[in-house]
Amino acid sequence: MKLINVIKLDDCFDGSVIFKYCFDAAIDEAMMRKLAENGKLQYFPEFLKPFFKIITCDGVQLKGIIRDYDFEVLFPFTNKQKKKENFDTLLSQLVQNVMN
Repeated sequence: MKLINVIKLDDCFDGSVIFKYCFDAAIDEAMMRKLAENGKLQYFPEFLKPFFKIITCDGVQLKGIIRDYDFEVLFPFTNKQKKKENFDTLLSQLVQNVMN
């Protein structure tokens, strides 16, 4: 799995920002669970499009659908740039492990 694009979607009224992370392969349940290791996972596999939401310990929120090639990430106002950098580092490590 390779990250192919990160697109800024929106600046929210509260100062948070949303990005879309796009991959060259579909997000699977294993990847979702890896992303949720240090946070709270809400997963709805019974939905027609299995939806997940993850809230990390520092307030970053991920939303996506299993078998899609992207997910959205909301970075809260407080320290949003640092939180994005930390998330990007973690994601890079996870993607690297998926490739190996």
